[in-house]
Parts: sequence; structure tokens; C-alpha cells
Amino acid sequence: MNFLKTTMGMLPYKQCRFNISAASIDNEKMTCCLRLLYVHLNKIGINWGPAFSTLIGIVRNDGYLPWANNICIYVLKEDEECLKDEMWNIVADGFELCRYERRGMYYLRKEGQYIRIFILRKISSNVRHTGGADFIFEKYLQNTTKWDFRGMQLNVPSDLDEYLTFQYGDWVVPIQYKNNQFVRVAAHLSQLLQDIIPTSIYYKWMIAHRKKDFKRFKQLCDQNHKPLPDNVELTYIQHRKHKKILTVGVYDLIHKGHAELFRRAKGLGDYLIVAVQDGDWVNKYKDAKLLNSTEDRCLMVRSIRYVDEVVVYKDVDESIKNIDFDVFVTGPDQIHAGFQRAIKWCEDNAKEHLVIGRTEGVSSSELKIKILEKTKTHNR
Repeated sequence: MNFLKTTMGMLPYKQCRFNISAASIDNEKMTCCLRLLYVHLNKIGINWGPAFSTLIGIVRNDGYLPWANNICIYVLKEDEECLKDEMWNIVADGFELCRYERRGMYYLRKEGQYIRIFILRKISSNVRHTGGADFIFEKYLQNTTKWDFRGMQLNVPSDLDEYLTFQYGDWVVPIQYKNNQFVRVAAHLSQLLQDIIPTSIYYKWMIAHRKKDFKRFKQLCDQNHKPLPDNVELTYIQHRKHKKILTVGVYDLIHKGHAELFRRAKGLGDYLIVAVQDGDWVNKYKDAKLLNSTEDRCLMVRSIRYVDEVVVYKDVDESIKNIDFDVFVTGPDQIHAGFQRAIKWCEDNAKEHLVIGRTEGVSSSELKIKILEKTKTHNR
């Protein structure tokens, strides 16, 4: 038995090595599976959509490619933790998580139908990587339109023809995929190697292959006059023995939502750094009245068992440059200009950025309102 590490605990699954090429798509069953997954992914509000051959099949054939044996969808890296948490509900709904690959790929199976989920990481401000052979420009993922497919409104690139022509050439003309014995054996051996080789060797093997893939992508960009930024990095593929997580906030009134945030953030790595915003800075630049001093807030945060280190910061976009971390975790409401600059700095310096959703039903602002209301009631 294997376990997928989520912020809600360890999800058990059985790692399968199988020949997905031997599978086949049942049109009705696959549509039912996709529709069910559609509900789950839309519920958690993440950016996702059909990818690669599945996208071509949907927009060109209004269905699945005749030779396809699975469908592919993409999810952005910053939404992966939301996906992993929702995976508990997806599995409870009859799907089987039958395979997970360290490069960032999930295999789901239901009624003999296979769905592959590719996690797309940013390797520069405008390029994402699947962890495999494919690289995608950010604009094709952010600038999307809705495409009606059997009653489902799926995200597809607004510049659909431009994207598919760049990626595949004359995509309108069908090309039969050659699913021969050599391809099947090679795919099986690749899965076997990925499952058994040690982590340190795995990442060296991965980055060697990905550099070759990126070289081909760069040649494709040159041919199509699409310049690449100079700061493209594949360093995220390299193995890190100890992963440091950073999250930041004011933390004036500590509540269960903060404890849950720290628990989930700590689950992403080995060492959790919490940056507490300086009180003088908050009072100077924010319309907020703090109840606790910087020292008291640091003490309260440090007392939570998931936290390994507490530091004090002023402006987030400048402060993170002086902190040693691997993953920057933010909440869905941390979106002001300073955070946007901080996230951009992470993208440009091979740091991961992830968003963790709020705990429903509790927030510092709501607590302050309740305290104020009770104080008014008590004083009447």
C-alpha cells in the first residue's frame, strides 16, 4: 500500500504498473467519469481543463480521438494541494487513484476508464512544464474561453488555433498514433524504473531527460519566433533533502484556522517558517488596530507545534528575498500588490508558490466583530 501525502492526512492507494495502451475508451462511460470529475474540480474552484490529445479530440471531433485509451487534463501547480485534498472525495465517489508519479502526474481509474492529471509547474513567468516532455506558455492557460462539451463548460485556450498549431502543426488533419509493441514495452519499463529507483537517482535521471525536452521546445520557439525569457529554470526537478515552507501573516487573534493553515503547510515539507508582520509596520500602512504586540504574536505562533521557526517581516515582497525557503504558501485573500510582487519573485527564482484555502467558518476579522458585538451587549 502506498500513501499520498495531503494536508488532510495520508490517502492510501495501490500503486499500479500497467499498460495503459491496452486500455480503451468507452464513450458513454468516459463521459460519465469526466462529468463526475468536472463537478469535483469546479467545486474547489481551480484552473483546469482538457490537455494535449484530449483537447484536440474535444474541439475537432466533439469527442475522444478514435485511437485514445485515456484522457488528459491539466491542473496548475499552485492548485495541487486543493486537488489532493479533494482526492478524498473523488475516491469516495468511486474513482481509484491507481498511480502517482513523483514528476507530478496522477492516474485515476473508474469503470475501466483512465484519466491522467498533469500538474503544470511554472519554470518562468510565462512558461509551464508538465514534468514530462511538454512545455506550455502561460497565456494559453490563463487566457481561456469556455467550450461546451456534452453539457460541460471546459476551459480551452482563447487562442486555440494558435496554440494547437504551435504545439502540433496541422492539428486539423488526423494522425494515427502508433501503438506498437515497442511503445508498450518502453512505457512499462519507464513506469517500473520510476517506481523502484531511489529518489536521488530519480531526479538526476529526470533532469537529464527534461533538458533534452526543453532543448526541443526551445527550437520550436525559435522556429515560430516566440522568444523565451533568459531565466527559465528546471531546478525544481532536482532533489531537495529538506524542503522549507514559508507562510506569512499578521496573526493578531490566533484561532483554529491558523493552526489548520500551519498543519497543512507543514505537510508540504519538512520545516515550517512563519513570518509575522511587524506591528509598527501594520499600524503605519494598514487600516487595522492590532490587539497584540509583535512579541506576543510571535510567542503565540511559536507555541503551535507545527511551527519550526518564527521571523518578523515588514513588506512581504522585500522580506522573502532574505529568507531561505523552497515553497511560499499563501491564502486566497493574500493578493494585494506586495504579494503579487513576492509571487513574481518566487517565479523568477525557482521557488514554488502554493495557495491553501481558508478554514470555513472562522477568520480574525469575524472574531473581532463578534468580540465587539459581545462587548457592546455586555455594556448595555
